Amino acid sequence: MTAGDVSGDVHTAALAETLLARDPSLSLRVLGGPRLQAAALESPGGQVLGDTTDCSAIGIVSAIQIYFRCWKLRAQLRSFLDQNQVDLAILCDWGAFNGRVVAEIHARGIPVLYYFPPRSWQQSGTPGLGIVPYVKRVATPFEWSAQRLRAAGCRAEWVGHPSVAKVRPPEERAELRHRFGIKPEEKLIALMPSSRRTELQVLGPKLAKAAALVLAQRPVRFIAVLPHELAEAARDIFPSSIPVVTDCASDLLLAADAAIVKTGTASLEAVLAGVPHLTVYDVAIPTRIEWLLLWAWKRIPFYAVPNMILQREAIPELLGLKCQPDRIAATVESLLDDGPIRRQMLQDYELVRRALGSELPTPATERTAEIVEEMLHETADPALAPAGRS
Repeated sequence: MTAGDVSGDVHTAALAETLLARDPSLSLRVLGGPRLQAAALESPGGQVLGDTTDCSAIGIVSAIQIYFRCWKLRAQLRSFLDQNQVDLAILCDWGAFNGRVVAEIHARGIPVLYYFPPRSWQQSGTPGLGIVPYVKRVATPFEWSAQRLRAAGCRAEWVGHPSVAKVRPPEERAELRHRFGIKPEEKLIALMPSSRRTELQVLGPKLAKAAALVLAQRPVRFIAVLPHELAEAARDIFPSSIPVVTDCASDLLLAADAAIVKTGTASLEAVLAGVPHLTVYDVAIPTRIEWLLLWAWKRIPFYAVPNMILQREAIPELLGLKCQPDRIAATVESLLDDGPIRRQMLQDYELVRRALGSELPTPATERTAEIVEEMLHETADPALAPAGRS
């Protein structure tokens, strides 16, 4: 099992835990972050082949910074595959790495399940289809992704998004607010600035300044939530009046009245929690120059995943030069009161939830575990194995 960024680590660890609950005899060998590593070591003979913490990148500059580390991880994976019999490979997202090793794994005759395929959010075109010749099956969070992959000749299934299963019942909101120390009459704004250290360094100070501007206008409580590996760095950025909590994003979002989140999975979590939010993103100056020179011409219409799903800006996006504390503060304030902006956003959330598979009969992680079992059964039974495999 391989996963690179924090969200992939979370989803793949959940899949690993589900697989072991269904079959404790499975032995897991992983390239992953701390969550996937912990899950693998619970299996008999479980082994960590490499640590992928902070191994995801945005842009060429950050990719160069982790190139040699990823090259070493790829060499470690090759060595393991050459010396061990593997019944199944599960690759999750992390297209810059997994998209390159998938052909090598396939060449060794190992069946591959790709979970969260590259560019799964893209609704048309050919990007992300390069994996098709090398995978046996794909479990994807979006229906249009499954349709694109099937049209290209791949056995792909829409399993939905695993975050759907993490939604807490609305009845728990009062208890969660009490746990976070929020009084019934207080307004709480959740801050979700990053899943990468480089993002925290850029976005953290902007969110801290935005919080100060909001507090100058009205009494509001702020709490920041991050992966535990970024907690200490976050506490150096946010003032002591803004508590930093870890690995409880869904709880904090359900307790909040509004949220400011980094573009990515966090925006989907805010939708599922039913909290009005805006998305933010910015990069350091070298990466911004790279963007202007190499990528700006592509005119990508949306960056927040809910907006990609709906193909319109249902969630405010403050990116790059627009990602300024004063604009962030003004936008989040507009979401606190029960006005037309807030009401329309909450109506749009239901459309996004359906696109994430909220009405599918089986949760994403459970269905993906079933697919893994089906693939292992086909591998074990020669009558069911693909032609050419012993």
